[in-house]
Amino acid sequence: MIKYKYMAHNDSHQKTVLKAGSIAIVVNIMLAFFKILVGAVSNSLAVTSDAIHGLVDTLSGIIVIVSEKLGSSHKFSRNHEKIEHIGAVIIAIIILIVGIHIFIESIEGIVTPSSENTDYSAPIIIVLIASIIAKLLLGRYLRTTGRQVKSDTLLASSIETINDSIISGAVLLSAIIHAIWHINIEPYISIVIAVVILKLGLGLIFPQISSHHH
Repeated sequence: MIKYKYMAHNDSHQKTVLKAGSIAIVVNIMLAFFKILVGAVSNSLAVTSDAIHGLVDTLSGIIVIVSEKLGSSHKFSRNHEKIEHIGAVIIAIIILIVGIHIFIESIEGIVTPSSENTDYSAPIIIVLIASIIAKLLLGRYLRTTGRQVKSDTLLASSIETINDSIISGAVLLSAIIHAIWHINIEPYISIVIAVVILKLGLGLIFPQISSHHH
């Protein structure tokens, strides 16, 4: 009877973690999609970089779900950590390449400013604000769920999601400054995002680099 209750508890815990992880992935993909559109329409490197950062978080979330699934499988129960690490390394390499690319583009934007004008219309500003609100709500949901089921993974995801909203806030600030005073600080914001992406990539290979990273 005790063993049955323990198995039922583990099953309920896993379903809750997987549900929350899946919701986070769907929300991040939707936000990234809209930001990519906004970045293309406004010709904004900062918005596009923020969208890519969201996709990076999505890849991390997929690792969480895969590890949970493999961890529950009897076939892979002994080796799921090795499989997770291999998958993390492959994804990390992709992340590092993307981060380096954004970093180089940002430096080029500072050294040789683009002749193409960045256009921030009211709808684009609204999309950025909605993105920040969505990230904050998602972070709160993950934190509440993580506390309920005592999941370190969800709690770590909630911290990362809230931090993402701060980065998105910086992008919004650069958009407002550009729209009002026509001062372009986008390349500098993009450099910050690139550094965060590079840190996330290295954190997947060397977890000690980011102690809270999932």
